[in-house]
Amino acid sequence: MRIDYTIEENDFLTHQLFVASRSDQIKKKRRKSKVIVPLLYVAFGILLFFEHKFSLTIIFLIISLLWFFIYPVWEKRHYIKHYKRFIKENYKERLERSATLEFSNEFILAKDNGSESKVLTTELQEINEISSTIFVRLKGGQSFILPKDKITNIDNLTIGLKELASHLNIKYIVDEKWEWK
Repeated sequence: MRIDYTIEENDFLTHQLFVASRSDQIKKKRRKSKVIVPLLYVAFGILLFFEHKFSLTIIFLIISLLWFFIYPVWEKRHYIKHYKRFIKENYKERLERSATLEFSNEFILAKDNGSESKVLTTELQEINEISSTIFVRLKGGQSFILPKDKITNIDNLTIGLKELASHLNIKYIVDEKWEWK
């Protein structure tokens, strides 16, 4: 099975956000940021309440509520801005380049402008499919990013990748409802 496509900045961004959303470390950090800071404000508010400083208590409680509901929106945008800068700095040479991937049961042959690599399929860890992209993840942490809208015969590709995953006994995970939150 052979596919030709180009990869753009938004495809790299989707990949980075997908990986971040699956990272236990990032999930833990985001959860702590959302919950711990408001709890600190509530704790200070309670202390101020017992000191009969009711106006400051109300202010701290309002700040904790605002943090709990507004911070996740800011943080979501912050990650997007961070990864966009990262992509522009580290992947600028790979943007808008045409690439060709050839899949077989034994190896994946990847070609782009000026380079060629061959990866044994035994190095595949899992395949993830979201509504816009397919990520073929390797054991070393790298991935092939396959944007669905830039690949002709996407149905043949997904069937072939599911067969390859079954042949290799690796996971093929479909999460059509995934979105960066």
